[in-house]
Amino acid sequence: MAEADFIVTLGGDGTALEALHEALAMPAKPVFAMRTDSSTGILCNSLRTHGLIERLQAASRVQLPVLQAEIEQAGGRSRVLSAINEIVLERQVFQQARLKVAVHGKGDPTSINGDGLVLTTPIGSTGYNRAHDGPLLPLGSSLLALTGIGIRRPSVWSPIPLSDRDILDVEVIDAAHRPVQIRTVFETIPNICRARLFRSPDRTVTLLLGREAQSRLCTPFGRQC
Repeated sequence: MAEADFIVTLGGDGTALEALHEALAMPAKPVFAMRTDSSTGILCNSLRTHGLIERLQAASRVQLPVLQAEIEQAGGRSRVLSAINEIVLERQVFQQARLKVAVHGKGDPTSINGDGLVLTTPIGSTGYNRAHDGPLLPLGSSLLALTGIGIRRPSVWSPIPLSDRDILDVEVIDAAHRPVQIRTVFETIPNICRARLFRSPDRTVTLLLGREAQSRLCTPFGRQC
């Protein structure tokens, strides 16, 4: 891939996301995903090899933001995760997770009991986020969404829209007895004590969309492309 001008994938959204993650180390390398017959995602162009070079050159470039999580595990080990669609914090056992959540520099923390939280980008808002009644974010907007998974406390919970400049601080309460893991599509880190989640200020990846794919992708976003 290091020698290629374009990265072309054959598969579905999962394959496209895998290539986009690989492209994090090569930020100028655009990804053109083509969908096989069995896939149902929205990130892919139709599978057609005739005129591929012309399609690549004519495709629209969509810059996708990158989420980052700076994590401290039990025992003090530090880790960093990156994601393009969402970062999920979730309980590891049957007991509810107890989390203290704050937007950095904006008021006191909020205590949350439940199964977990999802922080999503606009491109990720159509997937796992929507399965938990999270908001659909306009593609290209400067927004993130914080959506709850099975929230029991507070008794009334609504997803929270955030600016993509906001920094989210999460502390796990009683982590030894109510362990929490953090995961992306490709990696899971267990037994976290705290995490800081934010949009990376200087990293994006590039998705190439032909006219058909762009029309299909824009539709669920209310034509915000």
